[in-house]
Amino acid sequence: MTSELQRLVDALGHKIQRNVTVDDAWMRQLAFSSHEYGPVDRLRRQSIFQQHDVRPEVLAWTQAAGARTAVEPFRPPIDPRIGCTHQRLVIPIRWQGALVGYIWIVEGENELTAEELKTVSQTTETLAAALHRDQLAEEFSKSRIRDLAHELILAGDLAARRHAAADLVDADYFVASEPVCVVVVTLSADGRGLSENERDVLGGWLDRAGRRLSDRRHICLVRRDHGLLLLSDKDPMFGGTEKVALVRDLLSSILADLPDSDPYAGIGSVAGDLTDAHSSYETAQRAARVARVMGGPDRVMSHEELGVYGLLTRIPSRELDETCVPSGLLQLIGSGPKGAQLVDTLEAFLENAGDVQATAEQLFVHRTTLYYRLQRIEELTGAHLSNGEDRLVYHLGLKIARLIGLRS
Repeated sequence: MTSELQRLVDALGHKIQRNVTVDDAWMRQLAFSSHEYGPVDRLRRQSIFQQHDVRPEVLAWTQAAGARTAVEPFRPPIDPRIGCTHQRLVIPIRWQGALVGYIWIVEGENELTAEELKTVSQTTETLAAALHRDQLAEEFSKSRIRDLAHELILAGDLAARRHAAADLVDADYFVASEPVCVVVVTLSADGRGLSENERDVLGGWLDRAGRRLSDRRHICLVRRDHGLLLLSDKDPMFGGTEKVALVRDLLSSILADLPDSDPYAGIGSVAGDLTDAHSSYETAQRAARVARVMGGPDRVMSHEELGVYGLLTRIPSRELDETCVPSGLLQLIGSGPKGAQLVDTLEAFLENAGDVQATAEQLFVHRTTLYYRLQRIEELTGAHLSNGEDRLVYHLGLKIARLIGLRS
């Protein structure tokens, strides 16, 4: 927010004696009138307190009122559920036809007069120019940050990474000497490039997630087929379980805007400093790959959770295919419901390190039934489950089958 923008908002509020707020095109608050005029409802208090963090229900309320396509001023309906108990007038701010923001004016029971509307209209033109200048300056900074982040994370040369890290710190874009972590977000499993709309939505929500964090402790970047967040691991807003919560909210927001997408995410290992961010990026990519098949309903996987998949994902996906799965196991997987039951039995047996009692209890079957199933597995696959090497090969085969999508 620039001082010019704040000055314009304060001046407008003073002239019409109303509470005024200016948001950007994503409904992120940029400025609000410093003086309060008349009663204030819960929605205004929360918007001031939360600033850039727009609640999903509030965003849905504005979109339902037609905010994204509005050209003329409009009045969203009063909705006490989100704290809106006073009528508001919303004026879209457009620069050469493009939406750059909104003016929110709390009207209450008294709609703006014709004279007040004229004052607002005159100020809207000035605000449009100011927002346009701010956005140009912001885009220039973002472009520079993107270039440096690209070099930092993707450059193979250590000297280039050190140079990019130093430039980010010197330009005050990122704090110095803090461990970092990368989060990778992907919208589909097929590795296709993102459409323009997908890039816009993904970039917007990554930026929004970053605004929930401390200044100079996050960088967003959208690549051909995925997006990423580079974050300081020392950020108090990102510590502990907040990592997963932040990413879970991010995926939910993306899915709401892109219902046909299939978003999932990987949280990388913690790197010592900016220079080593590429290592966190690599582990985040592997975690995202596993999250697609193992991330549960949240579709989020952390590097620390990968286990043996951490090793398997070091193998390029183009080289990890059905030929890596024992032929006997492949036949069992493809042999229908009865085969699926035997595959589940085999997996439980191997996961329990061959403990028959523990496996029977897990599967809720009698030991005799389990022995019969294990015998059938050996007959159908040719495996010898008393042999350590066979157990290892088939255990890895089960993991690979799940990773490449042969098993859900």
